[in-house]
Amino acid sequence: MSDSSEDRDERQLPASERKLQKAREDGQVPRSREAAHAAALMAACLTMALYGPAFAQRTLDLVRSALRFDRELTRDPQLALTAAGTLAGEALMAVLPVVIAPILAATLATLAVGGLVFTFKPVTPDLTRLDPMKGLGRIFSKNALVDLGKLALISLAVGLVGAWIVSDGLHRFAAYAGMPLPAALAAAGSDLRSGLFAVFGVVLVAALADAPLQMFRHRKQLMMTPQEAKQEYKESEGDPHVKGKRRQMQREMSRGRMLSAVAQANVVVTNPTHYAVALRYDENGSGAPRVVAKGADLMAARIRELAAESNVPLLEAPPLARALYKHVEIDQEIPAALYAAVAQVLAWVYQLEQFASGRGVRPKEPGIAVPAGMDPLEADR
Repeated sequence: MSDSSEDRDERQLPASERKLQKAREDGQVPRSREAAHAAALMAACLTMALYGPAFAQRTLDLVRSALRFDRELTRDPQLALTAAGTLAGEALMAVLPVVIAPILAATLATLAVGGLVFTFKPVTPDLTRLDPMKGLGRIFSKNALVDLGKLALISLAVGLVGAWIVSDGLHRFAAYAGMPLPAALAAAGSDLRSGLFAVFGVVLVAALADAPLQMFRHRKQLMMTPQEAKQEYKESEGDPHVKGKRRQMQREMSRGRMLSAVAQANVVVTNPTHYAVALRYDENGSGAPRVVAKGADLMAARIRELAAESNVPLLEAPPLARALYKHVEIDQEIPAALYAAVAQVLAWVYQLEQFASGRGVRPKEPGIAVPAGMDPLEADR
């Protein structure tokens, strides 16, 4: 994937978790070939160090068995084929640990850098990759030049180490021809281990530098433009305009439910104009009085209108109205600090109902005070 210089300049935001996850699902994960090479060499060195003597002995036994002359084999071709198959199987079993260990180590090192990913997308045919211009862009890109320089340095370092090993051990290699086979195999195995460890040191340094580089490059390639981040936010969280309309509808529905509850209130406490709080008390219940509706300014006026239409009493008690509006949410019980004040309101409502039924005199509106700290106006004084 090749981006224009202008597009790269705009990619200043780190990749989101969603984009990283999508890239992972597409098979785009950091991979370090140098880490795999280093792990394979390390496994080969350890295998040679631990399994080398046994491998040399098994190899020697196989050579001796293969060179042993048996007249029966010349008389029966089928028996000769069976013997050859047996020798081939034993040779395979002898070589198998030397082959499997590096492969497993390289696989584990690859997974350690980028993790395990199950996807067929990277091998799915993609006709856009046949575009020659994009292909040239990838060949001559900055990443390709960095990879080329890295490969040249590693090759040079490995070549220098190999040349030093050969020049230092040339006389030993020549002496192998005059040694008995067991001694020659042991000496060759020792030199091979030493050479592998030397090359492993070079590749290990390259792997320690390459793995972080590949992770950094992967993150940099997935960086996002502000427009991409905004679009992803819209897709994951929803369009802000749509969310705003949804919240507005929810507020309107909640306001409608609140206003419909005014008709079932026992009383509406007012400021008288700035605040209005509707209270309802269930005499058969065990809870305290609840605030079923509240509002300020225009909403307070609407609550007063609905209360008048539903014959709900209105009581002017500014300190209590302010306290209820400040400290109690809709459909919540009043706090214990306001029990006494609200009890006076309910007593007034009861007396008013008695008067309406012709069984008493019209009560006067009580002067209700609230405990210190409950009236929000106290903080402004």
